[in-house]
Amino acid sequence: MSDLWMILVLLGVSIVLAVVVFNWWQEKKYRKDVEYRFSHTRTDVLAGESPGGQKAEAGQKSAAADKNAVTEDVEGWMSEPRVRQSAKFEPEFTVGDSQKAKPATAQKPANPPLNKQANETRPLPPKSTPAALNADSKQEPSIAALQQQAAQEITEAPAAVHGQQVADYAQAYDAAEAQSDVPAPGNPEQEAVFAAALPVLLHTAMDWVGVIDAPLGVMLAELEDLQAEARTFPHHATLWGQSSADAKWLDVLAMDAAAMQNKIPLSQVVCSLQLADRGGPVDQETLKRFQKSMETLARALGLSIHWQGGYEPSQQAQEIDTFCIEVDKAVEFHVLANQGMFHATKLRGLAEACGLQLSAEGRFELFNNVGELEFSVRNYEGKPFSGEMLKTTVMTGVTFQLDIPTTADSMQVFDRMVELARNMAASLSASLIDVNRKPIGDPQLDKIRQQLKNISNAMAAQGIVPGSSHAKRLFS
Repeated sequence: MSDLWMILVLLGVSIVLAVVVFNWWQEKKYRKDVEYRFSHTRTDVLAGESPGGQKAEAGQKSAAADKNAVTEDVEGWMSEPRVRQSAKFEPEFTVGDSQKAKPATAQKPANPPLNKQANETRPLPPKSTPAALNADSKQEPSIAALQQQAAQEITEAPAAVHGQQVADYAQAYDAAEAQSDVPAPGNPEQEAVFAAALPVLLHTAMDWVGVIDAPLGVMLAELEDLQAEARTFPHHATLWGQSSADAKWLDVLAMDAAAMQNKIPLSQVVCSLQLADRGGPVDQETLKRFQKSMETLARALGLSIHWQGGYEPSQQAQEIDTFCIEVDKAVEFHVLANQGMFHATKLRGLAEACGLQLSAEGRFELFNNVGELEFSVRNYEGKPFSGEMLKTTVMTGVTFQLDIPTTADSMQVFDRMVELARNMAASLSASLIDVNRKPIGDPQLDKIRQQLKNISNAMAAQGIVPGSSHAKRLFS
């Protein structure tokens, strides 16, 4: 055997050994990474602990104790879909059967209407016509009158969308009326006329609405200053004009300069400011600026503005933000490989075969037949998906997420998500687990469905149907 032959043999053996050693090192590295990820139990946002393991502040312990009935069922799968920038307190609002966890002496209802103050019962003012109400804007309507007004607004929307909403809202209204000892509104016809005067897209519980009556008429072109001022408010400000000819509401903020020059007579103008969203409540300074600017510009047109709702807007903003925090939850679980990892190319094939689409945000999304998002699938490791990444990367798992407040028919969507996740887990040799490494079976799924029902009912009781335009605005 020549020297050249020996060198080639040694070189070949060295290459083989190098490949074996490299594969062993890479496998050890990934194994340590997976063990590290699973060695830290992730914290449930409803359990009252921070990511560092610290307990909640002492001032929040009572609220956390009242919510044990909810957290014990949802721990490990429910999360907040978006982190709020401003500091918030834990509310005492609970959903469904969670009221049982509260002390027997507690008298406050579990689902207080948004238009009702927490510790205050408003007296019923003398009944008057809508014109008389507008003439005395300082007189506050009763709780029952406000809720009757909100219920009448809901009936203006299409019956197919709001049928169940009206039924649930009526039940909540009856319960609130019995506890507040306030008599029912006297003239339903007058209330219906008063509620019909507002655009159906507005909701007096979450929008601070000002009505500018123009009995002698006002031209659309005269609202240019109001339009410019309303556009300076970032919290979903709106401006509507009602045509004198056909009573159709016109979205003034959506009009350009040319459209504003149309000589369209208006019989009524409505402005509004959304009181809260996922970023928190509107601050008092913004509310005062909105009120002052709208009233000043209305007086410049020789008109007066009447604010609807009968509440203090800053306090109402805090109340609806508290409600928003309580029900703003998402269902979340993982599909993780049983051993080692799986290739991202296989994941992409399974996702696209199930109808999911890769979004610009780097996640797979499933839409219903009207183009509304149902749920999403993102990388468990946090790195956004991309076309190039899905061709070359190996992965440990994916995370399924359903945003409850903004999803219509969340129960049916959840069942579809679970079915898809199970099929994907079977194809990838993976398992369904929650964020605490606990397997998810039928008992856990039944608890999730119950909590979905509780949250949906709590929202409907406040006149906000999950997945509706109001819900998408409030939880945006």
